Amino acid sequence: MELRHYRYFLAAAEELNITRASRRLNVSQPAMSRLIRDLEDELGTPLFRRERFGLALTPAGEKLLVYVHQILHLSNEAAQSIRNQPDAPPPLIIGFITSSLGSFFGSTLKSFRESHPHFVVRIHELSPADQLKALGKKQIDIALIGHPSGDVHDEFATRVLFEMRLEAVLPSGHRLAGCRQISLKELAGDDFIGYSEASFPGRNQTIIDACRSAGFKSLMRHQVNSLFEALAMISAGTGVCLMPADAASLPHPDSVFKPIRERLAPIRFTAAWRRADDRPVIGQFLDHVLISRNRGR
Repeated sequence: MELRHYRYFLAAAEELNITRASRRLNVSQPAMSRLIRDLEDELGTPLFRRERFGLALTPAGEKLLVYVHQILHLSNEAAQSIRNQPDAPPPLIIGFITSSLGSFFGSTLKSFRESHPHFVVRIHELSPADQLKALGKKQIDIALIGHPSGDVHDEFATRVLFEMRLEAVLPSGHRLAGCRQISLKELAGDDFIGYSEASFPGRNQTIIDACRSAGFKSLMRHQVNSLFEALAMISAGTGVCLMPADAASLPHPDSVFKPIRERLAPIRFTAAWRRADDRPVIGQFLDHVLISRNRGR
């Protein structure tokens, strides 16, 4: 059965006359009669009695009429609701690094969803390098990459959201672990834990430059693919590292974050997106990042 069968039945039931019903629907009388017969054949029971001056509903027809009113009402209501429904925007897909989650990302998502309830937000935890790859392939819309490197600014639109200071991360048993702050040059003889260039491009250079400014060359004997790996190795006493202060929001048992006395170049936490993507929601989301970051400080 199709909706048109119900509409033809309703017209016939209300007019109780095939001629008037066909005229009302602007169809031929034979077409109207055929569709009524098709409906009766499918239901397996007569819906009308053919009388001398027109039609009369059978008990089955009277029962069907109740349902037909409901069916057509719901059909019209559904169509009207869909017509009035604004086109849903495509989901906003965000890439982020681990340290963002503990410091500001959760509150950003909450405030953005409250102010933009019609947007679906999806998130993916990815290394900075993987975020940029996903951005280029249109798998994410915004990359929260942390400190930019290489040709990021040439390839994508970028916005520096805020700056973070570098801190030294030491094993809890380190000779300097009890100090309130340290001088970077005091770590000149320590093994440093670096980052895989495939995951954190340019991050090692940041460490190298900081150590050089303190007057020594860092001994980078180990490289890791994530902040969690770095913290685990530091906790095990494998070495020390320089990390953005926000990374202290991550679990770091048996390791300590120490402010550095020297003035080092800050980490510029940067967002990137495709230049062709000029949707206002990109800037609106980044504004929420700033608001959440400032509230959490």
